[in-house]
Amino acid sequence: MGSNDSVESWQERLAAAEEDLAERARAVLPGEPTPEELRALAEERDKLAADWDELADATDEQARVRDKAGLQRDVRASGRDRAARGYAHDRDEAAIDRFIAGSDRDFAAGDRSDAGDDRRHARAARSRAAADRRRAVDDRDAAVANAAELSGEIVGLQEALKTRLAIGQAQGLLMARYHLNSDAAFRMLVKLSQQAHVKLRLLAERIVRDYEKELGTDPDQ
Repeated sequence: MGSNDSVESWQERLAAAEEDLAERARAVLPGEPTPEELRALAEERDKLAADWDELADATDEQARVRDKAGLQRDVRASGRDRAARGYAHDRDEAAIDRFIAGSDRDFAAGDRSDAGDDRRHARAARSRAAADRRRAVDDRDAAVANAAELSGEIVGLQEALKTRLAIGQAQGLLMARYHLNSDAAFRMLVKLSQQAHVKLRLLAERIVRDYEKELGTDPDQ
């Protein structure tokens, strides 16, 4: 916080920053955010939480300063009261001291009231910091889940590609050997798979391996 920066203006800026972050999160989260986007949101939430904690510390410090000022005013008021009692034969001077003492006590009460407000603001700031950190944890958990989902999708696509390649190769061999068109070769593959109770991909890979053995190009030989 700068020397000309009040706690109130600092709080307003943080609230505006939090609303801006919330707007960006609303723009990202309803769709399909990437793990990188979620991790970036989590980092910003952590930074904002740290700022809220810093504001809470500054507000608590301001409350301590006000409490100290209130105590000093009470001490001065007590001194004025003692002085007033010393003016037993000068009522005007005594009245002035008592008036000033009363004013000091009023200001002291104001200081303590302001200090109470500061502490409430500090608790609110810490509550917002805790909420931001919880949301940051949620964002990181979502990033991990999204990364795992993407990884699973990649593995699934890789397996699908392998299956498609194996079936395509087997189709081509059947077409060449039995003079079939593509549809007929595929139907033959499906029929053989059902009869042998073997998955289509495994059957296709076996046909390709058998053909490679015939040619002597099987890498396992």
